[in-house]
Amino acid sequence: MYRLRKSVGSAAVGCALCVGTVVPLALSSTTAHAGVPSAEATQHTVDGLAASGVFRPSEPDDGTGPDWLSTAIGAHNGDVLIVVTPGTDDGTLYPRIRDFRAGDRPTYIIDYPEAIGPIISGRSGASLPIFAPSYDESRDIAVAQNLKAMHAFATQQGENPTVVYTGFSQGAEALGNAAEQAVANNADGTAIDVDKSYVLLISDPRSPWGLKAWAADHAAVAGLMEMFGAESNGARDPKATGDLPVTSVIVVGDPVANFQWVWNRPVSSLLVDAAGFLTVHTGLGEQNYGNLIDYSQEPTVLHSADGNTTYLVYTPKHHPLTALAVLINTRLGIPFDDDDVARWDSVNNAFYPLQAPGVQNAAVDVVDPTAARTAPTDKPGSVSGAAVANTPTPAPAALSTNTDWSNSISNFSSDRK
Repeated sequence: MYRLRKSVGSAAVGCALCVGTVVPLALSSTTAHAGVPSAEATQHTVDGLAASGVFRPSEPDDGTGPDWLSTAIGAHNGDVLIVVTPGTDDGTLYPRIRDFRAGDRPTYIIDYPEAIGPIISGRSGASLPIFAPSYDESRDIAVAQNLKAMHAFATQQGENPTVVYTGFSQGAEALGNAAEQAVANNADGTAIDVDKSYVLLISDPRSPWGLKAWAADHAAVAGLMEMFGAESNGARDPKATGDLPVTSVIVVGDPVANFQWVWNRPVSSLLVDAAGFLTVHTGLGEQNYGNLIDYSQEPTVLHSADGNTTYLVYTPKHHPLTALAVLINTRLGIPFDDDDVARWDSVNNAFYPLQAPGVQNAAVDVVDPTAARTAPTDKPGSVSGAAVANTPTPAPAALSTNTDWSNSISNFSSDRK
């Protein structure tokens, strides 16, 4: 059973405030973060969501970091609020969203178990992981919490705020599922304000190149997942979110959003996936979802053929096996230099060329705005010519908008000049 934590200040991963006293989770978010929404009506909405347990207190931010989010979404009307759905037992939450919070943007954290029972207790309060909610149970609580937030902001008195909803990993699946449900139930416009909402999915397991897209084509794996309480629901259908602007951010080599699999090299594939999980997904490597603004090149931009989803594909400097070698040698104090790293990359790229997300290997119909449309021919997870070394020249990054997607990219390029 999901049990809300009644206080903060714990030393556990995910602690939001260390105040030395018991603070109820229903604490007004006015005292839980540094930024405050400008509209009184919005503050009333926020306080109501905090009081009902939808939001938990968030850690203050100094607002002085680089502003990746504004670079991505471009011009917008009014203040921007950030609603974050963390990942499983999310220890990388605040480093990852730092580039969203520049200028001290008000930031609110969805409160849910963040668990994968019987493996990870997360924030469920379970004494042992075997008593924690399953992945699906935990995710579905996050779905319900997001739906409450979307409804509250869409129906508040006065002007609705601009809200960026973002989720990571399990939280990304939950947010994406909530967005689909909100759009499906939005005939009267009360489920979500499509015109003033953005959905930003970070490492979505249901990306067109993700773990769940691959598992859907492998019955044995899908069955094993379901035994552990994780449904095999395949890749996300962009049509399900209609005109709602959705952006899915993927780092090449992160197995959650870019699962690596070559059918005749299962051991090698799983080894690369494990290395990518440790160095990219968990944030232990140099380039991960916590420092996207520092990547040496802008992402490749792809777009769904249906709906309004943009895919931003970031390519790290090093192969996951190289990143793992760097991590291990650093932790063990073994000296190495740039020449060593270059040699490791050469060997690892030859040993296992990464299958970067592209048009040809997507589980849904995806188009490249920089090239003529090509229909998918390869099944997800099959050997692809789209290795990292052959990734197309990237287009400028931009969150999709509820206007024509090609115009949104060109408008964003003009904004940056």
